[in-house]
Amino acid sequence: MLSNKEISQNFEVQINTLYNWRKSKPKLYRYLRNADYNFEQSKEINILLKRFAEEIEASFLPEEIAFFVDSEVEASSIDDVEHIERLFIVQHQKVLHKEGDFLLGIYDKLHTLGIIEKYIFYKRAHNLRAEQKKVDEQTIQAYFSEFLLA
Repeated sequence: MLSNKEISQNFEVQINTLYNWRKSKPKLYRYLRNADYNFEQSKEINILLKRFAEEIEASFLPEEIAFFVDSEVEASSIDDVEHIERLFIVQHQKVLHKEGDFLLGIYDKLHTLGIIEKYIFYKRAHNLRAEQKKVDEQTIQAYFSEFLLA
């Protein structure tokens, strides 16, 4: 747990402001007091996800991942992530008759992923979009190596 002095230094907040927040914004104040714990917990979760990712069975082609990233499918909850294949196919239903085999292939591969694999896949696509990097084969290899067929 962080002291008010540590919070003040780490987050550049006046100590008087923290004392005011203790009464006026208790949730924010508690969060800041536990920021070191929250950081450690996030770090542990990321380590676990990285180790889990090493166990993923590759099934995607680079062009399938590139298409998914470019499609900008957005999940707003863990339930959306769990059913990411549905969001994907609904977003592309208008072109399903033209590109059915390709789209359904991606749908099937997404559908066979477990929830944690879907989370990792989605977060990597989301992060790649957020960083506005060019979606080329090298970038896909860097972000999705565990998901790619050799």
